[in-house]
Amino acid sequence: MNPLREIRTNPRQFFPSVLVVFIAALFGTAIMQGIAILTAWLSSEKIIAESETAQNFLSMIGVTFFLIALFVSAIVIANTFSIIIAGRSRQLALLRLIGASSKRLRRAASAEGLIISVPAAVLAFAASTGLAKAAQNYLGSAITEEVALLTPTMAVPALATIIVTWASAYLGARRITGISPIEATSQAVEVRPEDARASLGGLTASLILLSMGLTFLVNAVIGAADHRISLISVVLTALGSSLTFLGVIIGHPWILPPLQAAIGWLCGRTAVSRLAASTIARHPTRNARTVIGLVIGITLIVMFATAMTTFRDQLLRYARSLGEEGWGGLEDALATVIDKSMLFALTLILFSVIIAIIGVANTLMLSVRQRTQEIGLLMALGQTPKRVRRMITAEGLQLSLTACAVAVPLGIVFGWVGALTLLSPLLGLFAPSVPWAVVIAVIAVIVCTLIAVFVASREPARAATSISPVEALEAV
Repeated sequence: MNPLREIRTNPRQFFPSVLVVFIAALFGTAIMQGIAILTAWLSSEKIIAESETAQNFLSMIGVTFFLIALFVSAIVIANTFSIIIAGRSRQLALLRLIGASSKRLRRAASAEGLIISVPAAVLAFAASTGLAKAAQNYLGSAITEEVALLTPTMAVPALATIIVTWASAYLGARRITGISPIEATSQAVEVRPEDARASLGGLTASLILLSMGLTFLVNAVIGAADHRISLISVVLTALGSSLTFLGVIIGHPWILPPLQAAIGWLCGRTAVSRLAASTIARHPTRNARTVIGLVIGITLIVMFATAMTTFRDQLLRYARSLGEEGWGGLEDALATVIDKSMLFALTLILFSVIIAIIGVANTLMLSVRQRTQEIGLLMALGQTPKRVRRMITAEGLQLSLTACAVAVPLGIVFGWVGALTLLSPLLGLFAPSVPWAVVIAVIAVIVCTLIAVFVASREPARAATSISPVEALEAV
């Protein structure tokens, strides 16, 4: 299998992957460059320029956001490439049947990931640098110090995205070793029943990661209760959130199917809803993979909104409590700083929304393409194209609601612990502030996801519904 020939022969199959790589690299690079510009911008404020604690505060935020960006990029890209490789399993098995070794196929798949990731990551770095330059020019004299945008540190997210894409393509192709050449003569391309759930080792790893992550988060809360703040506390918070999230992702074969079944039961008792729920239940791994892509985006939205709203409410409450003897004269400057930070957070939320929508639309589109024979059988049994499209939309709705059931609590906890870690020296323990903006944002993501699912699955659904009953029955 020649990677360049595969890309030239069917470039459309790589477009979603290129787009995801571009968005992920742009997301990480924009965070690094945005933090540099934000730090220089806020340095013009007296409350920042004269406070070493505030400077450390911004630096720790930069470290936290970079870790989040790297984590999100790794998960989204790995998920996308795993689904693409799984969709080509029969083609790869046929190559094994005619003599290709699994090692050679894995190398070819990883080479494809490397070839498409390098130009996408370079273009993302150039685009982010251009946007950062435009932001500098717009701010003009408001920035009193030089901001270095073309440094090796700024290129780390793009380089990490390339490495993660290459590794993800290689790991996604490892399932080839589990396909014997004789399986290439079978028409089945779906995941085998015995592979529907992860191994016992996956469950063990998930429990270990969840235990470690929750332990780090609890230690961060305990440190906040003692009015302590340090780089270690921030690292524990970021590490605890990442490990907890990774534990949920690895353990999704056990966590998500029960939630999917409950959501399917609650969504209605119409024939279309029942059919969508039964389809989700029959393929827990494939649909859980789709949900995980959406969980990442919604978790980021809720986390950023909760953290920044909590920052604003708690800091303003503390400033007002001091009166004229404390921050009374600097309350306006404090509000300005918070507003600028909120603007930066909204940019991060926009990136997470784009990543989430691309991820779920891409995975569900690939899912529909892999279910061509199944949908053809439904047509042979009397379903209409309109009802089939409604079934696909119902699947997207149920998967979106499942993602919300997981992501909203995670986002609130992560955002609250992050704010608690940074503000505990001033306020000690406090409850999170969950604004209505979170509810509106989640609803907007669900609506945009359904629109993206409808648009992305329209072409493969049309192809699936056009199959004749005879062809569908011959595939059985």
